[in-house]
Amino acid sequence: MADTNVGANLKAKSLELKKWFMDLDAKLEQWKFSVEDTKEGMRVELHAVALIKHPKEKKKGE
Repeated sequence: MADTNVGANLKAKSLELKKWFMDLDAKLEQWKFSVEDTKEGMRVELHAVALIKHPKEKKKGE
């Protein structure tokens, strides 16, 4: 795994997750994603709060 850029891969996956929420028409209330290299290793922070509404039920006769 030394030859892969873990930070770039994580960023790409986080963008996929954010797009998935948007595809659901979710209200993304909070979003934070960061990758930080430290002397101990890589620190990853991901925080998401999204409201995904229940689908509207069809009324009888529609």
